[in-house]
Amino acid sequence: MTARVNGLIVPLVLAALLSSSVLPAFAQAGPADDPAAPSGRKGLAGHRRYILGAVGLAIGAVPALFVPSQSSDRRGTCATRGCVTFLAGTMGAVAGYLMGRDMDRAAAARAARGPELRLPTQRVELELVPETVDAFESGAIVVGSEGIVMVDRDRTTRRGGTIRGVRAVAALPAHDAMLAATTSGIYSFALSGSEGDGRLVLRGDGVALEPVAADQVVLSSSNLLRRLRLSGHGALLELTEEARLESDGLSTAFAYAPQTGILWAVSGDRVVARTTQLEEIGSVALPAIGRTISLSGGRALVAAGTAGLFLLDVQQPSAPRVLAQVRGIGFAFDAVLDGDTAYVAGGRAGLLVLDVTDPTAPRVVGAASNLGFVSSVALAPDGQVYVTDREGARLFVVQPRASGQAARER
Repeated sequence: MTARVNGLIVPLVLAALLSSSVLPAFAQAGPADDPAAPSGRKGLAGHRRYILGAVGLAIGAVPALFVPSQSSDRRGTCATRGCVTFLAGTMGAVAGYLMGRDMDRAAAARAARGPELRLPTQRVELELVPETVDAFESGAIVVGSEGIVMVDRDRTTRRGGTIRGVRAVAALPAHDAMLAATTSGIYSFALSGSEGDGRLVLRGDGVALEPVAADQVVLSSSNLLRRLRLSGHGALLELTEEARLESDGLSTAFAYAPQTGILWAVSGDRVVARTTQLEEIGSVALPAIGRTISLSGGRALVAAGTAGLFLLDVQQPSAPRVLAQVRGIGFAFDAVLDGDTAYVAGGRAGLLVLDVTDPTAPRVVGAASNLGFVSSVALAPDGQVYVTDREGARLFVVQPRASGQAARER
C-alpha cells in the first residue's frame, strides 16, 4: 500500500507543477486567437483542451510506468503497474483537459472582444459610485446609489442632491430642469446654477422617463404609462397629466424617435412601438430580457445582459424585426448606437466598439479595457461618449470621432 501511494506521488507532483507553472506560462505566452497572432498559435483555437489533455496524460502516465507492481491480498486494491498507470494518466488527462477548456473559453472571449483600443478620453472624478449616465447638450447626468452628480461640458461637477432610489433621469433644457424618477416619487432639479436640492412634484414610483417634446415627458411606473405636460422652470417645474394607459407589462427603458413621433419601449422580452398618445402600434419579441434601447436612423440597439445585443429594423413601427444578435461579448450592461457604430458597456471587458455597417453581421472592432468597470454609456448630441467606471467612481468622456472614426489599435 505504501509503495503504491509513493508511486503516485511523482505523477501528482508533476501534475501540480503542470497546473501552477507550465500551463499558466503557456496561457500568458500571447493573446491566443488574436488576429495578429502567429498562424501556429491561431491554429490552437478551440483545441487546447485536447492538447493539454494529452500532455497531462503523458505527464501522469509515463512516471507511473516505472512504479513496481505490488502484490495485494485484498481484492480490488489497485497495486499493479497497469492500474497505477491508468489512474495517474486519467488524473493528468482530466486536469489538462479542464485547464485547456478554460483557456479555450478565455481565448474565445478575447477574440470576441477584438483588439485593444486606445480612445481619446478625459477623466472626471465623481463623488459617488456611478450606476448610469444620461447625456444632453450641455453635459451629463450621473446617477448613483448616493444621489446625482451633474457634469458640465467644461468637466466641472456639482451634486444634484442626495436623493436615493433614482431609477431614471431626463434633462429638460427648455425648462432649465431635470426630472428624476425614484421609488417614492418624481423630483425636479435645476439644470444650471448652484442649487442642488430637488423638489417632489409627483408622488408614486417611477421607472423610466423620456421627453417626447420640449414640454412633454412619458413616465412609466409599476402599472401605468402616463404622458405629462411640463410648466415652470428649474426646481419649480410642475407636471400635469394629459394621458394615461394601464400597462400590461412594465416598461423599463424608453427611446424616442422625433422623426417619426414614435416612442420605443423595452418591456421584458418585448420591444414596443407607441405613439405619443401611448397607443401601441407594433412590437417584436426577443429571446431575452432587454435592459436598454438606443435609436439611430431606422435601427435600434437593445442591450440584453448575458444574451448580448439585438439589432432591430424599426423603419416600419408597425412591424419591427430583429436583424441580428451579437453573442459572445460577455454581459451587455448598456449600449448606444451612433450611425454605423455601437458602443457597449461591457463591465470589466471595458467599452466595446462594434461596426454595424452590415446590420445582419455586426463586427466587433475592439475594446477599450482601460476605462475600469464600464456599467453605463451615453451618447451626447456632439458625438462625445460618456462612460461610467463603477469601481473607480469615475466618468470618462470619450471622443471617438477625434481620432478618425473609431480608434487607434494598440
